[in-house]
Amino acid sequence: MAVLLSLTVDEQDKLVRQVASLETAAKSATDAHRQGFGPAGKVVCMVEERLNALKTERKIASNTSLASFWENITRSKGASVKLNSHAMSCAVAFGTYVRSELITEPDYDKNTAQCLELAASISTAVGGEIAHDAVVNAAAELRDRDKDSARKLREILETVKDAKPMTVEQANKALARIFGDGHLNLVIAGVGAEIAHIEDTEIARSAYFGMITANDMFAANQDAGGNRRFTDETINAWATAYADANPQTESAEFETQPIPSPETPAKGKRKNATQQAPIETPAPALAAAA
Repeated sequence: MAVLLSLTVDEQDKLVRQVASLETAAKSATDAHRQGFGPAGKVVCMVEERLNALKTERKIASNTSLASFWENITRSKGASVKLNSHAMSCAVAFGTYVRSELITEPDYDKNTAQCLELAASISTAVGGEIAHDAVVNAAAELRDRDKDSARKLREILETVKDAKPMTVEQANKALARIFGDGHLNLVIAGVGAEIAHIEDTEIARSAYFGMITANDMFAANQDAGGNRRFTDETINAWATAYADANPQTESAEFETQPIPSPETPAKGKRKNATQQAPIETPAPALAAAA
């Protein structure tokens, strides 16, 4: 960095244009492309410090952004080239960890671009606070550098970055994979545990309707010939086995609630599958399972 800062403005601008052309030139050399981001980060950091000095000296507009300053330099030799995001991330890493003396410049040079960018993301997540535990821990990892450094830095990042809510599409994909791997029983058990602690009435109402629908689906489960896979007799036998395994205990808080027999869809309509007595499941057992 000291060498870069000692260069003339013209020499620095020449380096800027070389870094700007890195992405295009490296399309046929991916490895060289990635290895070049670390050094490119230093150049970006140099330009940013130069920009800040010009602002302090009131030689350039105070609201000039690094991106526009960069494009202005590259434009002098043809079409402007936008600041590469990977190089910018490495510049954040250099500014956070090297310029703040958390690590040495040789430490920076010996790290992979992947580790530098992860360390930069950690810095960004905590607002550049160099005394933050996450930044201090990331600096230690950049100094130690082992084969698991990227994983460890990613774990540090997980502790500070804001978790984005899962979208409906992502939730459906996750559930499809869980069901496909045969973990439906775990989902049901987890649902029971959540129901035991629901406070919102509307959420509870929606969950209750969903559980009734899920129960009805045992009757709707048919093979290619339209025959039920799980008859009422089978379901009643399961209910009996469950009741035997979870004997009812006296409690003023819970009461046994009858569950209607499943209905069987017939020619587009649902009708009562049998006329037998409804299946009874001890509510205390359900609560215990939850």
